[in-house]
Amino acid sequence: MIETVSYPELTAIGFMVEASPEDLPAAVSAAWERLFAADSGATSFAAVSLPEENGLRRELVGFLAAKATEIPPGMVRVDLAAGRYLRLIHDGPVSAIPDGFARLHAHAAANGMKVSGIALDFGHRPGLPDGRHELHLALSAQLPALG
Repeated sequence: MIETVSYPELTAIGFMVEASPEDLPAAVSAAWERLFAADSGATSFAAVSLPEENGLRRELVGFLAAKATEIPPGMVRVDLAAGRYLRLIHDGPVSAIPDGFARLHAHAAANGMKVSGIALDFGHRPGLPDGRHELHLALSAQLPALG
């Protein structure tokens, strides 16, 4: 079931991956390995997909943190504004996560919702086993129409 949820400002810390669409899977996989090997103290991991820049896909592989959290060496912090998201619970193989995001995009399009280009995937664990993930697609802030 796809639902709409609201989140306050979120802070994520991790390794930034910038790659072409064809190189992204290998680059993200390597970033997960680096993250899980790092001594971050994190226990809850997330992937934050950001809007493309200069033809490159951008993804932060990391964890949610308090804004005041110290940034470990080699990592970066990304602050996301409060906003509304479409959410889908995915129970199954990691390889099917893109299909879940495709469902979210189709739902947004079918319902006239504009998306911002930001997506969140909560539920990664060391070794990247299959299992439960929360997939989120950020909605663009839409101003009310004046009549």
